[in-house]
Amino acid sequence: MALDLDALARNYFAVWNTRDGAAVGACFSPEGTLRDWDVAVSGAQAVGEANGGIFKAVPGIEITVETLVVDAPRTTVACEILVHLHDAESTVLKVCDVITFNASGKITALRAYKG
Repeated sequence: MALDLDALARNYFAVWNTRDGAAVGACFSPEGTLRDWDVAVSGAQAVGEANGGIFKAVPGIEITVETLVVDAPRTTVACEILVHLHDAESTVLKVCDVITFNASGKITALRAYKG
């Protein structure tokens, strides 16, 4: 049975928006990796902890999904997202996440690019 990569990616962002680092980490495979402009970590627990740090530092942070592009043969989704900091300046970061999933629907790699 083929994975519904669009649904998996949207579910990841819904979990992320709960601001629960452990739940975010649970979306990753045990050897999953996260890399963005500030962080590079390996392992589901480390991913959860890194995101927990973000949620603590920016308690109102929230993601909205603008566009998802699915590459089924590579089990990868490119996601154009907006990261709303909900700070005094109403900062919104434009980000592209490239997410790769394994056959079980867990994230093996998430690479985030700001710009």
